[in-house]
Amino acid sequence: MSNLENLDWPKIVKHLSTYATSGEGKDRLLSIAPLSSEAEALENFKITAIAQELLSHGDRPFMESLDLYHSWHHRLDKQMQLKPMELKDMRLFFMEGLSLRKILKNSNDNSKSDWAQNILGELMELKEPLSAIEHLITPDAEIRTDASETLYNLYNEKKNQAQKIQSALNQLVKKNENESLLQEKFVTNREGRWVVPIKSGMQHNLQGIIHAQSNTKQTVFMEPQEVVPLNNYLKKIEAEIEAEIEKLLTEISRYLHTMITEISITKEMLLECDVRFAQAQFAITLNAKPIQFSSEQVDLINVRHPLMVINGEKAIPNSVRLSRQDRILLLSGPNAGGKTVLLKCFGLAAQMSRCGLLVCAEEKSILPFFKDVIVAVGDSQSVDSHLSTFVGHLKTLDSACKMNGPQSLALIDEICGSTDPEEGSALARGFINHY
Repeated sequence: MSNLENLDWPKIVKHLSTYATSGEGKDRLLSIAPLSSEAEALENFKITAIAQELLSHGDRPFMESLDLYHSWHHRLDKQMQLKPMELKDMRLFFMEGLSLRKILKNSNDNSKSDWAQNILGELMELKEPLSAIEHLITPDAEIRTDASETLYNLYNEKKNQAQKIQSALNQLVKKNENESLLQEKFVTNREGRWVVPIKSGMQHNLQGIIHAQSNTKQTVFMEPQEVVPLNNYLKKIEAEIEAEIEKLLTEISRYLHTMITEISITKEMLLECDVRFAQAQFAITLNAKPIQFSSEQVDLINVRHPLMVINGEKAIPNSVRLSRQDRILLLSGPNAGGKTVLLKCFGLAAQMSRCGLLVCAEEKSILPFFKDVIVAVGDSQSVDSHLSTFVGHLKTLDSACKMNGPQSLALIDEICGSTDPEEGSALARGFINHY
């Protein structure tokens, strides 16, 4: 199909893409193209009806996790250790998969299609990996302190050791003989070690290690000698905690890697559903219907322009009937009478139906499954191709003259109107006589 821009098709597709919840879903809808057969389009109509029925049970399922998929899947595929934030993204992926499974199971038995059953069959078992992730990290991607018995015990030991250090330091700052040394009577942490604030110049009166100095140079932060062993032991515990966390992250990464094939398939199912639910929502917005296909006739009943419906404009419906005997329709009338809009409605109905999208017309409408569509609506001028408006129009008419059969559609607006009226009318008569 040529000159899709003049048919408003890109605007239709752009609006359709807004119903997708993932970037990849939007891209797939933006590149939507005609299907290979009438049977495939009818199956799409059926799937859209199923998706509409599922949406009627509640909220639209989201597939936002697909936008995060490739970063963590790449690391998983390379058998690299996953980071907590990547596990958080995987958690969302599994949760959205569970939500989709629940929604698919909500459909009535009579309305379940092979499509819905296939999606359910292809979705991986999601509860176990989700449970494994949730046992390791919090919703904010923090490692849970009780992720393992070893980690739980280490965190308790760390807590107790920190309390011992603080208690020892608190006793030190409360001693009268140290009062003149202290800048303030509090305990703080520098470089992971517990210290006390000492007045600059007084540090020589206390045995210990200096770790930092204040911005004003008035205070140094010193680790008294008596808590150095306690701090050393605390650092040892912290190292053991880090080692245990590394071990747990490695274990869950290896565990999830064993499911990489199922994860990849589940991702494709989520993407498929994102596209299908977007098409269903789009059809609901337009009050669009499935049509029938026949190579014998055109019977578009109350067809409307989708953009007018989307924009809330008053769309005056039109009906068009053609057959093998009456296969040429000539429209004439005053300017702003709706001729071009009707041509666009017809062309969009043809394009949408052959792409498997429901059409802004009554359900009993009939169209051929058009294989070839030529559109000459609007200006065919091309500076890049050195074509004037008239020459571009003639090239389109030339292409149309090579079409044949009931699965070919030519939409010509203001035929040969961009040249001398006498020459234009002669060319127009010649074109029509060709058929």
